[in-house]
Amino acid sequence: MKNAAEAADRASMSHTLPPELFSGLLAIAADAVIAVDHEQRIIFFNEGAERIFGWSAAEVGGQYLEVLLPARFRAVHRGHVHGFGEAHGRARLMGDRQQISGLRKSGEEFPAEAAIERIELEGRSIYATVLRDISARQRAEDLLHQAIRSRDDMMGIVSHDLRNPANAVKMLARSILTGADVEHVAPDVLERVEVMRQAAEQMDALIQDLLDMTRMEGGRLVVSPREVEVGPLIAQSIEALRPLADAGGVTLRSDLPAPLPALRVDPDRVRQLFSNVIGNAVKFTPGGGIVTLSARTDGDLMEVAVADTGEGIPAAQLPHVFERFYQASRSGRAARHGAGLGLPIACGIVEAHGGRIWIESAPGVGTTVRFTLPLLTHPGAPPG
Repeated sequence: MKNAAEAADRASMSHTLPPELFSGLLAIAADAVIAVDHEQRIIFFNEGAERIFGWSAAEVGGQYLEVLLPARFRAVHRGHVHGFGEAHGRARLMGDRQQISGLRKSGEEFPAEAAIERIELEGRSIYATVLRDISARQRAEDLLHQAIRSRDDMMGIVSHDLRNPANAVKMLARSILTGADVEHVAPDVLERVEVMRQAAEQMDALIQDLLDMTRMEGGRLVVSPREVEVGPLIAQSIEALRPLADAGGVTLRSDLPAPLPALRVDPDRVRQLFSNVIGNAVKFTPGGGIVTLSARTDGDLMEVAVADTGEGIPAAQLPHVFERFYQASRSGRAARHGAGLGLPIACGIVEAHGGRIWIESAPGVGTTVRFTLPLLTHPGAPPG
């Protein structure tokens, strides 16, 4: 009861505040507050309006509102205000269908946001407008769009001018390693050629990761879901990563139900997803450790888990693991394994399929990455 009484007192007090207080608040507002009469002549022009437009209240008082608008917008604006006066609504945002532009005393145009309200005062209609100069925001957006265009141009160069020579190195190295006269090539030369081939493979993979991140940030990561038997896809991913696990002394195993249900996914993207998540677990698991892939159905989704027996990730770092280029520190050191794009790309692939991905980890316990993918019967799966 006491709270209700206090609320009623506050509401009552707001109705008894002197008009001079409201007038003073409007006068010092940072935004432009302008009022015009039924003929659209200016009758109120606050300090914010003076700063934004460069006119003093004395200079524009009694003038038509058109003086504050570029010539090409004046007729349209006059019609908008007239139409607003005929409508039943009292207030609305302006510029829903076109950009609002203001005109300073200097002749400079600027972009703006505005709202208009009709007020009935002593039988007359008065129109009040609150206008905000968004020049700074517009400049920032323009710079952002320019930066995005520059980034896309750069990625076009990366994908073409760098990928082509990388592919050439891979092809030439492969031809030497598998050629008919390979038995006549010295063993130390073959070792160097194999190193060259692996380096070219890594470069190509990094270029692909950068392109995928660009597509994700631009909302252009496209998936083409269809019916997929996930068992063979998982087996292929595990076998592709087994050499990496063997080289590091890591045991790679699966604990999957039989039979696995069919999924509605993009097989190429999901193969990339498994490769990124399993590969990341193998890289951060010391020799003698184990990486286990398991799965279970949960309603109309399949939940996949990739668990490792590595050192784990401190709790403070967990919120950042899906950020691009982020690398979690292990044993107090920041050991770099790749560019830090594997998990962000995995996140983008999962979300593009309507699933979610998360990590459970603790130092000394290991890390488990879990994600969900839609079953074939998932009613909300993206169309194929």
